[in-house]
Amino acid sequence: MRRSVWLIMSTIGALLWTGAFLQAQGDPGAMASQYAANAKANATLMRQYTWQMRIELTLKGEVKPAQLYQMRFDMDGKPQKTLLSAPADEDGGRGIRGRIKKNKIEDFKEWAGKLADLVKDYIAPTPGTMMDFYAKAAYAQAADGTIQISGVGFIQPGDKVNFLLDPATKAPRRFSFSTVLGEDAVSGTVDFGQVPGGPQYAARLVVNVPSKEVSAKIENFNYQRQ
Repeated sequence: MRRSVWLIMSTIGALLWTGAFLQAQGDPGAMASQYAANAKANATLMRQYTWQMRIELTLKGEVKPAQLYQMRFDMDGKPQKTLLSAPADEDGGRGIRGRIKKNKIEDFKEWAGKLADLVKDYIAPTPGTMMDFYAKAAYAQAADGTIQISGVGFIQPGDKVNFLLDPATKAPRRFSFSTVLGEDAVSGTVDFGQVPGGPQYAARLVVNVPSKEVSAKIENFNYQRQ
């Protein structure tokens, strides 16, 4: 599961489309192009930094020991991670019971991989997906100036997404989605942070699958220029 979460976080920096809604409102193609440009610029900035990532999983009500990683990008722009905490214990045990447990672990890993792929679709959408979204999104502004952009059918029929933008900077504060994986309802929330003079980043991602009694919380912090 932690490997699947890592795959999610390696692409989450692309979630920077919301400002484009206001910069080119009314032209979905132009907004999608602006989204792609914003994502590319932020990814370039991100490569100049190192940071730490903390992953905490809850399975069937049990909070697993959190894992802490040191994060960076290599010379080729590929994300790299170094485990700073003790490695997770995934020993399936011995004998028949051990084999049964190991099989269950492998089944869970396969399911977790599918969950990771689904979540990545939402947090790193393609420009084409964004163009379709901009063409049908609903726009509203609260009394305090907070801007909300929402839509349905973002990735899958019947799913829902919602974005909250800062009234001053028009940068995204939060993104949330609700969808399904097979017959399991899945919800997720991303809260954003901003490095002063640097990139925007996903400060916290929380994913919940109630029917499986699974939740994951991933936090990014301590950004330092390399």
